[in-house]
Amino acid sequence: MDFNLPEDNPIYHAAWKHLTDTSHLLGRYGFRTNEPTYEYYFKQFTFHEGKRGSQWNGPSWPYQTSQAITGMANFINSYDQDILTSTDYLKSLRLFTRQHYLPDGKINLVENYDPNLGGPIVYFYWSNHYLHSSYNNLVITGLCGIRPSESDTLTINPLIDNSIDYFYLGDVSYHGHQVTIVYDKDGKKYKMGKGISVLVDGKKAKLEKKEGKIQVYIGEPIVNKVSESKENYALNISKNAFPKLSASVNSQQDSLLQIIDGKIWYFPEITNRWTTFGSQKNADWLEIDFGKVHEISMLKIYPFTDHVTFEIPENLIVEFQTNGEWKPVQNQTGKLIGNTANSFQFDKVSSTRFRISFKHSSKQVAFSEIEFY
Repeated sequence: MDFNLPEDNPIYHAAWKHLTDTSHLLGRYGFRTNEPTYEYYFKQFTFHEGKRGSQWNGPSWPYQTSQAITGMANFINSYDQDILTSTDYLKSLRLFTRQHYLPDGKINLVENYDPNLGGPIVYFYWSNHYLHSSYNNLVITGLCGIRPSESDTLTINPLIDNSIDYFYLGDVSYHGHQVTIVYDKDGKKYKMGKGISVLVDGKKAKLEKKEGKIQVYIGEPIVNKVSESKENYALNISKNAFPKLSASVNSQQDSLLQIIDGKIWYFPEITNRWTTFGSQKNADWLEIDFGKVHEISMLKIYPFTDHVTFEIPENLIVEFQTNGEWKPVQNQTGKLIGNTANSFQFDKVSSTRFRISFKHSSKQVAFSEIEFY
């Protein structure tokens, strides 16, 4: 249904009733993966540390929920049916939204949930931030109603009812244009008039109605040539011999390889980083050997900070090896900020080996990834 493949036939339409029926796929706290009439519904076969494990015989899974809600939007938009309404869509989206919050109020979509009792079923360190659910798309193409196509005219059909007073979806890149959609039930929130307003490249667009949906002329696509990406010489996804790393502390390869594997994240629960944890010094270094000479003029580094154990270094110096000696690069510029990309530019230099030296007198240091260009 995500791709409008089933025939527009009332025989098939009836299946969608299962998503609005609490005796079938709709639980009090979300969609079920199997209906209660299934022989093995919620029969627990797997356990982890004495707790329920991952199963697909009834629990509510964000991955499948997002597919089902996407299908609902397409069914409402593309089929001649009287089974689902915008209210049904919003009810499902709201249930799914609540699943993104743990019982302590923190935002953290985990692996799966109990659709009958509420709360997560599998909530272990590996299931934190289980963000493959396409939630944003459910808001953009469903609730706010952007229905993309190859045409120069955009169809907009927000799936809203009287429970929605307003929304603002700004600067969506569409066919090279910037599109903003504003809904204001009474016109008092955004002062742009009642109902839907659309801005294309900052200008208010003329709206037309066709088959109950809003049509907006966008214009010819604007194609921007994408510049070729520079090669990151530090990347080593396949864990080949080169490039290879060494460090003043925690020099185990399984730890070091995590910062040149192309994965960048800052989750405290799921680690993918190298750290100076345990270092008794206030200065440490990290060295990379490319195995051959490269011309380098930029370092990108991604520090992880939690302000408890790990903090950004007090300073950072990029060095290169020449004739067996370490020398600092010239005209280095850049600054350090935690949990984001940090770029350091310097005069181009050719070498096989580079080193990152830094001080950390008060806290330890952790890097999620390093890149050399």
